[in-house]
Amino acid sequence: MKWSGLLKAFSGFLVAIALLVGGGFLAAQYLITQFTTPPPKPMFANDKPASTAQPAAIATPPSPKPPQPTPTPSPKPSGAGYQARITLSEGLNVRSNPSAESERVGGVDFDEEITVLEESPDQAWQRVRGKTSAVEGWIKSGYTERIN
Repeated sequence: MKWSGLLKAFSGFLVAIALLVGGGFLAAQYLITQFTTPPPKPMFANDKPASTAQPAAIATPPSPKPPQPTPTPSPKPSGAGYQARITLSEGLNVRSNPSAESERVGGVDFDEEITVLEESPDQAWQRVRGKTSAVEGWIKSGYTERIN
């Protein structure tokens, strides 16, 4: 065997190793990217769809809206209500009325302290006021823990 044949075999071996290492690196990079990308946010029936933006050529400037008064929490009814804490780890939607179909007016987070103002006649909903979120509305019963 001549030196040229040995050199060709050795260089072919090095090229094969380089291709295997490069391909393995690219495959690993692709898999890492696929596994670390967060999934798209799920949409639920009670979520409001994102507004669709008009193309820039057709867009019109928004008309100025009159200032909205900031809602002030209503005073706590005398003799009613107690302090509680949210126990559902995802938090809860706060609704305008005691119904799952009613408008969502806000949310309360896990472990947030709230004031339970009243309960619906069927005991399925509670009207609450958040301490930190300052939102008032109805939440589904069973996800609060009384703290006083």
